[in-house]
Amino acid sequence: MKINWERMTFIFVGILTLLRLAVAPTFGLGVDEAHYFLYAHFLDWSYVDHPPLVGWTHWPLYALFGTNEFLVRLPAILLFALVSFYVYRYTLSFSKSKVVAFLAVVAVNSSFILNAMSIMLLPDCFLLLLIFPLMTTILKITEEAKTRYFIYLGLLFGLAGLAKYTAILFVPPLLIFLLIKKRYKLIFSPGMLLAAGIALLMVSPVLYWNMQHDYISFRYQGGHVLAATSPSIKSFLVSLLTQFGAYSPFLFLMAFYGLYKGWKSKDDRIRLSVLFGVVILIFFFYSSLYERTLPHWPSLFYLLFIPIGGYYLLSAESSKKRKLFYFSVGFSLTITLFLYAALPAKWFTFPDYKSPFRDIVGFETIAREGDAILRQGSAAKAAAPGAAVVSTPSVGTAGNASSHAGSSAEAAPPPHRRALAVTNWTMGSRMLYYNLPYGHDVFVIDDRKDQFDVWQKTAPKGYDLLFVNTHFHQVDVPKAYLCDASESAKKIDIILNGGKVDTIEYIWCRNFQGSR
Repeated sequence: MKINWERMTFIFVGILTLLRLAVAPTFGLGVDEAHYFLYAHFLDWSYVDHPPLVGWTHWPLYALFGTNEFLVRLPAILLFALVSFYVYRYTLSFSKSKVVAFLAVVAVNSSFILNAMSIMLLPDCFLLLLIFPLMTTILKITEEAKTRYFIYLGLLFGLAGLAKYTAILFVPPLLIFLLIKKRYKLIFSPGMLLAAGIALLMVSPVLYWNMQHDYISFRYQGGHVLAATSPSIKSFLVSLLTQFGAYSPFLFLMAFYGLYKGWKSKDDRIRLSVLFGVVILIFFFYSSLYERTLPHWPSLFYLLFIPIGGYYLLSAESSKKRKLFYFSVGFSLTITLFLYAALPAKWFTFPDYKSPFRDIVGFETIAREGDAILRQGSAAKAAAPGAAVVSTPSVGTAGNASSHAGSSAEAAPPPHRRALAVTNWTMGSRMLYYNLPYGHDVFVIDDRKDQFDVWQKTAPKGYDLLFVNTHFHQVDVPKAYLCDASESAKKIDIILNGGKVDTIEYIWCRNFQGSR
């Protein structure tokens, strides 16, 4: 019986897509997921850390249906299904084998970090999709140079620019490839100028927003590339080792094997892939000398070269290389499927504060408890509007606080608005997201100039702030901030399978006046 490998690809991708849809609502949002969803809540032309496409994609679902974990993850799941089909066509174009193309799809869907990106919508997810039609368009331009292909090129570059600033890395491979193909006239042709004009028009919202905000995005991104620190081999090695584990060790090696073998290839698609891959690696290898590179940043390289490495292993005369491919993919896919089962089940009990699920459990509870404390304070003040606020110097106060027992309204201090406060941006994104049903103000109190400074339209000065301290991010509130009074409001443990995941302490800072 002859196997229809195209149908097998649809079945495989369909099963994984259904699995991802089932797993999506079973665990809390990670820090990046929550942060990028908030782009839709605070809809704008652009944002500090990234262009707006990720937020614009979230917004229609948010506007129509509200939000929950499933809806936040739905776009990423659908995008990666399309990416998988593109991987099939991409691999088929140079391997000429439907079996190899199917196995390349399986290999890509076995990578740990690429699976994470198949559920969590990051700006990089759009680049994973756009790279394939972009390369096809570049190849078409070198063959025919028709106007419609330049229009496609401009649209694709524009979309990439709306997704992430590193889309600028797509320009050098295009220019170098045209030089290699000796299509010199195309570089400054009317068609290329048309493509550049379309791309520039599409990214104009990003430029407009930055003009309004003192070019904060460009300064922020420049800080990553032109870091003021000295280069560090340790930072480079840690970044590389992180990728080694994040993509699966065997698939990591397969990707670099693909780059090694593809370097001398005469196939134009592989040659173009090499150009993209090398530019991406050079950029992130350089930046990793100054700060640790997050594993998903160079994901485009692995998306392109896991299939190429798999193609060279499967087409080798040596049976050992073919067996190595099957072992590598089998090992990675087994662990991936185990992780898909573990995410909703959250098996095992871990030592206190050692749970690998720390980042994705408990934040809904943290926000709910914070709401209850804020409402209790409001209810108490409403029940006795003339009563004075009693400070508690024994807990720690800023300045000379005194207790008042009188009941006259004239003796009472003015009421302060109440809000939640955190001291770390990673907590800020989750607290903002999980606080949406309650509608409280949330302030991120730190010295870091970032997106929260744009979103926080009012200053926290004069608020009664309920600080949320965790076991991992603790601030001594009375020592760090100026408060009329401060006191611990409540302490809770986040428990999973009998083990402490985190401990949360809520601390009041009455009449917050800033940092000490």
